[in-house]
Amino acid sequence: MTVFYLVRHGQTNFDLADERRLKGDSRSLVPLTREGQDEIVQASHTLRQLRAELILASPMTRALESAAILSCLLNLPIQVEFDLHEWIPDLTFSVTETTSVEVAYQEMMQAQEWQPDEPKNWEPLSCVRKRALGVLKRYCDLNYVLVVCHGVVIYSLTGQRINTGGYCPYEFDKDAVLPA
Repeated sequence: MTVFYLVRHGQTNFDLADERRLKGDSRSLVPLTREGQDEIVQASHTLRQLRAELILASPMTRALESAAILSCLLNLPIQVEFDLHEWIPDLTFSVTETTSVEVAYQEMMQAQEWQPDEPKNWEPLSCVRKRALGVLKRYCDLNYVLVVCHGVVIYSLTGQRINTGGYCPYEFDKDAVLPA
């Protein structure tokens, strides 16, 4: 049994994205706020006690910066894993307005899955869970792993909503059957 500590990245500087008028996926390029950096430093004090052997990180800037801070403070290597990226609010990759993304997020959190007769453009929660579990399964030869990722990824695995800079444990058995 491997214990994965799912760490939500620190607070993101979306004010910078607004100032620069960034649209769509380019909003994911902004760094953490100073407060977000401090959240991760604070989390490191507790995470230090958990005997982690590795940090897995989403490729998105906010998670990578959070993982880099933890790596420096905990002296742990980082492995970037593409499939730990945040939930995709628009599978067509054509929506650029943040209000459309917010509407898709509310719809996904309420429904979580598409109805068979009305497919949506957002990624269903089951798909987020499946890709995240696919990553975790590859690291079940370790005992304790930090996983720096995103709120929806954590929610898809645990059903918990975690604040930025927060974390929760997630136990995973290498022999577990992954969802189809």
